[in-house]
Parts: sequence; C-alpha cells; structure tokens
Amino acid sequence: MSKILISGYYGFANAGDEAMLTAIIESLRQVEENVELTVLSGNPEDTAAKHQVRSVYRFNPWAVIQAMYASELILSGGGSLLQDVTSKRSLLYYLSIIGLGKFFGKKVMLFAQGIGPIRAKWARKLTSFVCNKADLITVRDRESASELKEMGVAATKITVTADSVLSLKPVTGEGGRTLLQKAGVDLTKPVIGISVRPWAGDARCFQVLAEAASKLQQRYGAQLILLPLQYSVDVKACEKLRKALACQKDVFLLNERYNTEEFLSIIGNCDLLIGMRLHALVFAAVMQTPILAISYDPKVDSFVNAIGEKPVGTVEKIDGDMVVQAAVAGWQKAPLEQNKNIEILRQKAQINSDKAFALLKKG
Repeated sequence: MSKILISGYYGFANAGDEAMLTAIIESLRQVEENVELTVLSGNPEDTAAKHQVRSVYRFNPWAVIQAMYASELILSGGGSLLQDVTSKRSLLYYLSIIGLGKFFGKKVMLFAQGIGPIRAKWARKLTSFVCNKADLITVRDRESASELKEMGVAATKITVTADSVLSLKPVTGEGGRTLLQKAGVDLTKPVIGISVRPWAGDARCFQVLAEAASKLQQRYGAQLILLPLQYSVDVKACEKLRKALACQKDVFLLNERYNTEEFLSIIGNCDLLIGMRLHALVFAAVMQTPILAISYDPKVDSFVNAIGEKPVGTVEKIDGDMVVQAAVAGWQKAPLEQNKNIEILRQKAQINSDKAFALLKKG
C-alpha cells in the first residue's frame, strides 16, 4: 500500500481548493484504490471527515514531521501555492514543506501547480533552489512551466498537464435544482451565475458588472445567482456587488458552505456563468455551462485561453457593453469548442496521478 502526504491550501473553506483536494484524492484512488493518504490541513477534523483520509494540522511542526516520516511520497499541490502576491509567508511555508520532504529523504512532487506571480528577487531565487530539489514537477499550464524555467528550474523536471479539478466528472443537476429551489429560485426562468472575489480596485469592476447584469436581467428576465466560493471572504464581495445592482428582485446570494458536488450541480443549472474565481470557471467548464471570465490573475487567462476562449475583461479594465455583447453571443449556445478542449484537458489532468505513482515505483 502506497503512503502519500498531500500539502496544499486545505481546510480553509475555499471551494476551489477543496475541489482540488477532492479531485486529487479521486484521481489517486482511481490508480490505487487502497492508497493511504494523509492531508495537511487548517481544519484536520473537517478534512478527514469530508474526504475519508488521515489529516494533521498544517501548523503543528511535530505532527507534520511525523506525517512526513510515515510517507513515501509528498505531493505539493495543486493550485497557486508558489506565489508572493497574496502572501510571502505562504510561499515560504510551501517551499519549506518541499525542502523538508527532501531533507528527510522522501520523494517529492509538485502536483498540477500554477506558478507565480513571484516578484521578489530573493523569492525567485529561493523558489528555483527548492524546486530543483523536487523529483518531479507537473504544472497546469504552459505559462507556469515558462515561469519555472525563467527562474532557473531544470526543464527536464517539468511536465505541463492540467488543473486537477478538470479530472472531476460532471454530476447530475438534481442536487443543484433542489438547493436553488430551496433558495427561492424559479427554475422556469433563465439563471445567470456570478462568482466574484475581493481584489484591489474591485469597486468600479463591480459597478460595471452590476450594470451589465441588470441589462441581462431586463433582456432575458433572468435571475442572478451570486456564488461565493471562499467563505466568508467572497460573501462580502457578493454583497458589495448586490448593492450595486439597480434592482434587487430575482437576485439570490447563496451564502451556504456547499461541497464540491453541490457547487458543480448548482453551476450546471445555470445558463451562463460570469466568473472571477478560477474554479468557478473550471466548475462551469466541467458542467458544460457557457462562461464569461473576468481576469484578476494570470491563472485565469491561462485557463480561459486553454479552452479556446478569452476573458471578457479584467478587474482594472472592464466594459459593461462588452460584457452584455459577449453574454448575448454565448447565451444558451452549446460551448462546443470549449467542451472539446475540456475533454483534452481532463485526460491531461489524470496524468498527474499516473506520474505520481510512476515516481513511487522508481528505485
């Protein structure tokens, strides 16, 4: 039985990261059903219960070291763990996990990571030094591979795959319909899902988005579903957007803590998803829901480009008329090209786990 330790931003009520963990676990168990998994988490009790794994508190040094000793392979991923935009401390934490793993003689793999931005010179040098110690690196897009190479990480260690969440299978819409009806949504009318997050300069972005959404409401008689993916940070952002809307009728803020399957099912019941959060867009792609992306980070651009689309704007530069035009163009139109590209990415996402077990088998 293989023993694998997984490190990432887990146990913090972020739906995207929890979906990543779900996808990683499912894909690993698809290769080896009885693999023994331990997860470093900010809420180990919750993580253990939700995912049927062992879990230890990520800020308990002794527990982390014990978990490392007991493992054969350490996976760092997925998501944007190695970046210094939101926090330099988190970058140091994840690099320390990689470094400690190698110090204790364990095999270490960066698993489907999105790299950067890393701006500080010392941070780039440290990241290069530590990542060159890893046994294997898979990244979710070409941009991440280029960033690592620019920092001096050996190209032979790097493989471009895809975001682990893309390995998730679509779910039925029944659960989402039940949750939407419980919230008061009339499913005989069109539904537009909106996922926003707080970001510098978001006030103007939300105002423009609110004006565009109001026009779509008027044109289609649509209901707006505001979806916070990180609780409770995104709830505040959604409330800020809601206050900017011209009309509060047929606007629903879904501020409960949904699991991955519930989020997928809810988004699968939307006719269109307008999103800032990367994994709201990924959920929509998995569920074959047309998307309009508002970029706040290069990772959003990378994903949207990979499925053959383009962001409709950025937080800093967004035009309401363009949002409306793009929505009208894509309204209830089957995203055929998007779906074809998603299937390709889904196959690439499974490669992450295949490579993990291949690394375990190496002497």
